[in-house]
Amino acid sequence: MKKRRRKQKRRVRRRRLTGKPIIGITCEVHKLKPYFSEFELMCDYRYVRAIIRAGGIPVLVPINPLRRDSARLLDHLNGLVFIGGADIPPTFYGEKTKKKVAPMYRGRTYFEMWLYRAAQRKGIPILAICYGMQLLNVIYGGKLYQDMSTQVKGIRNHVSKRNPMERVYLQEDSLYYKIFKKKTMMVHCQHHQAVKVPGKSLRITAYADDGMPEALEGPPRTFAVQWHPERQEKDPVQQRLFRHFIALARTGVRPRRV
Repeated sequence: MKKRRRKQKRRVRRRRLTGKPIIGITCEVHKLKPYFSEFELMCDYRYVRAIIRAGGIPVLVPINPLRRDSARLLDHLNGLVFIGGADIPPTFYGEKTKKKVAPMYRGRTYFEMWLYRAAQRKGIPILAICYGMQLLNVIYGGKLYQDMSTQVKGIRNHVSKRNPMERVYLQEDSLYYKIFKKKTMMVHCQHHQAVKVPGKSLRITAYADDGMPEALEGPPRTFAVQWHPERQEKDPVQQRLFRHFIALARTGVRPRRV
């Protein structure tokens, strides 16, 4: 009992010393007029709630063309989440638009490419979800399926609203297998694009039951999944990813004076 109490006291003291990590969350763009002449920045609250429940302090990161100011903001962040969104314009990975594409506002893509690289240089942990995983792949020179349903034969419907759950399989030598402690699990998916050719230094370590890539790893302190763990808030298995991410971000929190 005494040993257990001492361990609990040490854990409480560590939490007091480190505090909660501040986690930046990027924003989706919703256009109000054609050609994104006017737009809103939006964020699904489920991303925010997932970070709060995992023990982080969420802060929304808006698109900011002034990179010096954005760099100052990064100095105060302990982690960064790239959320889902529309489609990356194919020109970013050297292709013409040939399939069904709902192009993303280019300003967001340019900004988040810079934001990712700047965060990497600072050693900030990164969690990339859905569009975020595709963005990571493009940053490292990879290519995407513009529309899986018309480019890949025999795949399931990955955008089904009636049945968004699908089974994924994790490679046993992967980081995600260590986090989830499972070889296979059900996840919430909602995407019509996917990794076609992995970027340099990236490795696919999870697949859907139809063979589509569902997770990437490679860069240090970076996690990238194609599914939406924030939409499975009552699934304790999916919450392991956010808790692992927050624990890693916590290591970068400066101790407070006590």
